[in-house]
Amino acid sequence: MDRSQLKMEANQMLSQHFGFFFTLFIPYFIMEILTSMSNQNAEYFSVVDGVLQTTYNGNLFLSTGLFGLVTVIFAYSTQFNLLDAWRNRSDFANGFSKSFNILSSQRVFWGTIGVFIMSVIFITLWSCLLFFPGFIKGCSYSQAVYIYRDAAKNGNPIGVLEAITKSRQLMDGHKFEYFVLQLSFIGWWLVVMVTFGIAAIYVTPYTSLTMTRYYLNLNNEA
Repeated sequence: MDRSQLKMEANQMLSQHFGFFFTLFIPYFIMEILTSMSNQNAEYFSVVDGVLQTTYNGNLFLSTGLFGLVTVIFAYSTQFNLLDAWRNRSDFANGFSKSFNILSSQRVFWGTIGVFIMSVIFITLWSCLLFFPGFIKGCSYSQAVYIYRDAAKNGNPIGVLEAITKSRQLMDGHKFEYFVLQLSFIGWWLVVMVTFGIAAIYVTPYTSLTMTRYYLNLNNEA
């Protein structure tokens, strides 16, 4: 798949409707900040008998996990909206309110959480063998949430495990290609680090638009 073409199309889409995508990602950005702040406060350091020790706050770690899950939900909600945008099903208005669209369907909402949790479990189990098998499975399951949501929206709902299986089948022969595509954004994420996160306002929707376009190309929808 032509990476430069994917990224060019994503950049064009973002440039034409930047205001919409910016407001669409606001809830996600807020949750990212809250998760980061909670994670920093969940542990603190102290020196006991000359030895640096780390102390963890269990309640804050629990809140960090909840913040993280909500962040994931908003991330997928924005990506579902990006799929609609690519398919010309979006009017590019009311971006902020559309970031909550995932809540409009209980099947999609709970299914998305289910696919995410089961994918994490499977990847973790594979990672117990070695890092590499877990990484490979992460690429294999990368399209499962999109597949689950599309099936539900099209009136042909499937199960969580079936979505993961279909993702594995869809990614057969494309895992390295997917990895290289993600790797191509390293320079952009370095810019985000240098700008203390400010550049994420552009880089996050740009990356997400590219990856959702990639899914459509896998489905021969482009």
